Amino acid sequence: MPHINGFELYSKIRDADKEIRVCFITAFQIYYDEFWELFPNLDVKCFANKPISIERLVVVIREELSLSNLNN
Repeated sequence: MPHINGFELYSKIRDADKEIRVCFITAFQIYYDEFWELFPNLDVKCFANKPISIERLVVVIREELSLSNLNN
């Protein structure tokens, strides 16, 4: 995306709707300790690493929605 990264986009979306759930799909290995140091205010818990099959993506999204429903 030109001029904005995914985390900035996420922040703008969250400003518009605090209830929205987001799952980041990334080609990079997530090192959670480093990630939370860089982005301490992001409350994202859902990450999927590329390459990912459609079947696995469906599982990840269903798990995220299930956790979301448990917290509400």
